[in-house]
Amino acid sequence: MAANYKKVNRGVTLTLWERLYVMEVLRGIIITGRHFIRNWVSTFRSYMSGNPAGRGIMTIYYPEEKPVLPEAYRGRPMLVRAVDGKEKCVACGLCEVACPAKCITIVGAMRPDGTRYPETYMLDGAVCIFCGLCEEACPEEAIVMTHNYEGLVEYDRSQMLYGKEALLVPEEKLKGRLDYIRRRMYNKCNY
Repeated sequence: MAANYKKVNRGVTLTLWERLYVMEVLRGIIITGRHFIRNWVSTFRSYMSGNPAGRGIMTIYYPEEKPVLPEAYRGRPMLVRAVDGKEKCVACGLCEVACPAKCITIVGAMRPDGTRYPETYMLDGAVCIFCGLCEEACPEEAIVMTHNYEGLVEYDRSQMLYGKEALLVPEEKLKGRLDYIRRRMYNKCNY
């Protein structure tokens, strides 16, 4: 079966006008200018009317306006503190094994009642790639990716080493993310 391929004519000679790309450069300047004028006018109009939501541009004024994050956003990983005050983590080590960046370190221990818990849990935020594999590997729903994006930046990398106490968050604050995980993980068709 013969394929119907078109041969590319590489011997095309361009005229001087075509080699200068004058029309293409002018077309690019016109498109950029049109976007600039349209955005400037809509920003000015929304400023004068006092309605910042009426802007036609996609940017936000960050400290004053917060972005609307999608449900699946993966921010800083946090440990879930159960209602009884103990961490839900049982130090199984699955999140540590699943992490491709190897940023999680767990040392497990036993409580007097026979349950396992992480004696130390370290997360290196400078190495974390926010892939969410730790969240997917956890059988106890003990580690979740939060919507925290503001606490991800530090001037010193040593400040990005988070211990167990820095990572623990009450379950009530993470209810939205836990509901999302349950819907996604236990969905009939989650591929």
